[in-house]
Amino acid sequence: MPWKQFWKRTDRGNDNERRETSPPAPAPDATPSPGLPPHLASAFAERKRPHGSDRSPADDRARRLDTLHRRRLAFLYDVQQGEQAESEDNPWQQRIQLLTDALATVSEDLKHLADAPKPPFHPVPATPISIERVEAGDGATVIFRIGDGRFEYSEDLDWAERGHQIARLDLVHRSGDVAKLVPKDTPPDLRAALQAHLNTSAFVLATDLRDRAQAGEALPERITLADLAKPCPKCGGWMDWRGTCQACAQRAAATKELKREEVRLLDERAAEYEERHRMIERLPLARRRLRDIETEIAALTTGSSA
Repeated sequence: MPWKQFWKRTDRGNDNERRETSPPAPAPDATPSPGLPPHLASAFAERKRPHGSDRSPADDRARRLDTLHRRRLAFLYDVQQGEQAESEDNPWQQRIQLLTDALATVSEDLKHLADAPKPPFHPVPATPISIERVEAGDGATVIFRIGDGRFEYSEDLDWAERGHQIARLDLVHRSGDVAKLVPKDTPPDLRAALQAHLNTSAFVLATDLRDRAQAGEALPERITLADLAKPCPKCGGWMDWRGTCQACAQRAAATKELKREEVRLLDERAAEYEERHRMIERLPLARRRLRDIETEIAALTTGSSA
C-alpha cells in the first residue's frame, strides 16, 4: 500500500473520531455562561424574551393601561398649570411683580448717578516738574523733581531663569513724599482725596515718560504740578496727567453695571410673561387630551373587569 494512501485513510479516520467524540453544540435557548460580557448577556436575555405572539391579551391591556396612566399624569399637570396661570393670583404674576420692583430700583439708582453732585475740587500750584533721568532698558527707571521733592520710579524684573527676562512689570514708587505736594490751604476733608489723586497722577506721569522713551518719542518740555490735577470739564473733579478723571470713570463703570442688570431683569420678566402665555394657550388642548385618555382608561378598565 502506498504511504500516501495509508496516511490519507488514517487522517480520515481521525476526523471521524473527532466528530464522534466532540461535545454537542449548546441549544439556542441554553443558559448563557456566567463569564459572558455584559453586552452579550443582555443580547442573550433579549433573545429569550417572548415575542408579541407569546403575550396574552391581558398583558397587552395592562401595558396599555400603564402607558395611559403615565400620559394622564402628564396632561393633568399641564391642565393644573394652565388653570393656575389663568387665575389672577399666580406664581408667574408674583415673579413678574418682583422683577418690576427690582427694575424700578435700578432706574432710581441710574437717576441718582446722573444727578449726583459734582465732586469737590481744590487747585494745586503750577510748581515746575524737572525730568532728571529716564532709562527705558531692562529695569527701566524714571526720576523727576517737583519743587524740592525727588521722585523715583523703577521696574522689578521677573526672571524665568538666569539671564532670561519674561515679563516687564509696572513701575514701583521708590522715593518721594506725595503728601508734601498737597497745598497747605487744602480743606481738611479734601486732603486725603487730593493726596491719593496726586499719588496716582505722578505714577501715570512716570509710566508715560518710560513709554515715550521706549518708543523713541520726545519727552514733554514743560510740566507743572497743576498738569497732574487739572479740573475735569465734565464733573469738576481732578484729572490725571493723561486726562483721566477717576470720578467720571467710577460713575461710568457703575452706570454700565446697572444697565447690565436692567437688561437681565427685563429678559427674565419677558420670559415669565411668555411662559404664562404658553401655559394658558395650551390649556384647551391639554383638557381635550386628558378627557380622551380618561375615556380610554375607563373603557379598558371596564373590559378587563368584564
